[in-house]
Amino acid sequence: MSTEPVLLVVGTGPKEYREELFRSLSRSRVWLLSDQEPTWQRQYVSGYTVIPRLNSAQVSTNITFLLEAVRKLAASVPIRGVLTFEEMFLSATCQIADEFGLPSLGHGVAENCRDKERTRQLLTDSGVRQPRFAFARTAAEAASIGEDFGYPVVLKPRGLAGSIGVIMVRSQADIETGFQIAASAARDGAQRHGGGALVEQFLAGPEIAVDSVVVDGRLEPMYIIRKRFGPEPFFEETGQTINAGDPLLLDAGLIEMLRTAHTALGIRTGMTHTEIRLTPDGPVIIEVNGRLAGDFVPHLAKLAMGLDGATIAARVACGEPPLIERQVHRSAAHQIVYADRDGTFNAVSLPRTESHPNLVATGTLLSAGAAVALPPRGYMARLGYAIVAAPSDTECEASLAAAVAEMSVDITPAR
Repeated sequence: MSTEPVLLVVGTGPKEYREELFRSLSRSRVWLLSDQEPTWQRQYVSGYTVIPRLNSAQVSTNITFLLEAVRKLAASVPIRGVLTFEEMFLSATCQIADEFGLPSLGHGVAENCRDKERTRQLLTDSGVRQPRFAFARTAAEAASIGEDFGYPVVLKPRGLAGSIGVIMVRSQADIETGFQIAASAARDGAQRHGGGALVEQFLAGPEIAVDSVVVDGRLEPMYIIRKRFGPEPFFEETGQTINAGDPLLLDAGLIEMLRTAHTALGIRTGMTHTEIRLTPDGPVIIEVNGRLAGDFVPHLAKLAMGLDGATIAARVACGEPPLIERQVHRSAAHQIVYADRDGTFNAVSLPRTESHPNLVATGTLLSAGAAVALPPRGYMARLGYAIVAAPSDTECEASLAAAVAEMSVDITPAR
């Protein structure tokens, strides 16, 4: 085994979203920690360790097996950094970094981000604008909070991601159902944040996100993500757009709010993904995540700005300057095609990239025969996608709409 230092990557995620990231990381030596034998990842990594329990919902509270595997590896191979692209592994990854003295958010700070109630309390103490909130342990408590805040309200688990279990409730009559959906999602996910639900005031306005890099307490926003959502009452994201010239990148008030929020949460080094609602009264922080955005966002950033999020994250994790160089100036967007009913997925028809001048890629996200279910029975019922890049937002959105219009899905309805 070579003694050249390695970058540890904890977890993988689906090939469709993560292969571009691993391709970038492969310029240096990468060691993968995974719960199963790698397949498509093999060509991008120098080695790997299979940890069968890694994908357990308990990973954030019981990481003894993970630390033991890293200690064993470190006895023969120097470790220069550690990172993850997966929310569920964030706390564990930071614990590894803490033990080996590597740059990261730090375990305590990661928990400040992961536990949404703790996030809210810390931001409140620093005067950061955010929705009114309270934690409910029972449906009756949620009902009382809803009456106090006024409807609609948003109920969410304390520690999940991907909008799983997040639901808008418009009246007292629906509060018990909404509470059960949010609380059940929490119990089925990261157990240390299980039980109960966070109740928040609903704020109108478009939602954006900002991916930033923080080194030694200095924050630099990299790009603005404009979001699109599926139908209410849920908040599943169906697409995003990044414009290299987005004026919000120069909004002094927004950037100052980001800096205040990061300071409040104790973030001094790492990558962050901050979700913000643009209300009629100004921007309001929804949450701060200690990782890069998911989905195809890093790919959009590369298409729109030439920014390589994986390389930037790796350099930060290894204590090196992030080198943020914007080499392209255009717009990029993607759209996810979702199921419109429960059933069995058969196929999705895709437009040919050569038929659309701005169409970069299309693909299928499920295998034939897979079961699909809509919220709250299931989440992330994603069937296919299209990615476009163009000189302007207007051309980008028009190209995306034309490509998506050619896509159709074949689902055998559930009986």
